[in-house]
Amino acid sequence: MRGRPGPTWTIQVNAPQDRAYGYVADLSRHSEWASEADKMTIKADEPGEPAVGKTYSAEGTLLGKRNASKVTITALEPTRSVEFEYVDPNGTSGGHVFTFTPRDGGTLISRQIYGIKQPFFGPLLFRIFKSKIDVNYNGALQNLKAKLESGAA
Repeated sequence: MRGRPGPTWTIQVNAPQDRAYGYVADLSRHSEWASEADKMTIKADEPGEPAVGKTYSAEGTLLGKRNASKVTITALEPTRSVEFEYVDPNGTSGGHVFTFTPRDGGTLISRQIYGIKQPFFGPLLFRIFKSKIDVNYNGALQNLKAKLESGAA
């Protein structure tokens, strides 16, 4: 993690750790479980399995506007964690770390965000929009849980 650790969201899923990890590590499937408000699209720039350094072209809705970004897998620890970073055309960058911990016959999934290069008013925007960010990330985790538990992942 290159930036300052930020908030973390968690969810317990009734799915094995290796399946949860594999589904999240395949960033090309991220749009299948991203929050509805995000309207995420993401596509691998080159075919192949998830790997450190693999890049993706993504677009989502940020503050009501479509926002493109380049996403790069920065760390993979099979079955345990997935980390990726993004940079948008404005130079704003940050990252996400997903961790997968066996718990109660299923998996505890944690998602932590961090900023790398953020606008100076970024922390203020985060506080202002925290409730919407929580809805977005909790919604995405609920979607992830539903996909994993239904066997669709």
